[in-house]
Amino acid sequence: MDFSDNLCLLSESPGDMQTKLEDLTNKAEKAGHIISVKKTKALRINTSKTDPFTLRDESIEDVDSFTYLGSVVAKDGEAVQNVSHQIQKANGAFVQLYPVWKNNRISIRTKLRIFHSNVKSVLLYGSEAWKN
Repeated sequence: MDFSDNLCLLSESPGDMQTKLEDLTNKAEKAGHIISVKKTKALRINTSKTDPFTLRDESIEDVDSFTYLGSVVAKDGEAVQNVSHQIQKANGAFVQLYPVWKNNRISIRTKLRIFHSNVKSVLLYGSEAWKN
């Protein structure tokens, strides 16, 4: 519980999820931690139930997607948002390296190694979990 910034609870029913939230809240409080209701989000898949989940009598916000450990998790299970997010990050890494790309004293071989380690790795981060 000392490093509980990124927890993801999964459940097959809303009642089970509410129980898990209550159990987690109780255990966290016993350890001296408080779960932030504002930072806690609910993503519902394949359910028509819309009753809000609650923490300490406050409603948890329902969302269509959220970022978990650097990857975008979407309600539809598709990777489109996540791929777009990774492309933006890789583009940012590429732009930051413009001085390297324009430097004539750095060999193409070295530039390719920098590209693979600093741009391509950002682009492909988490790709093994992308849905086909």
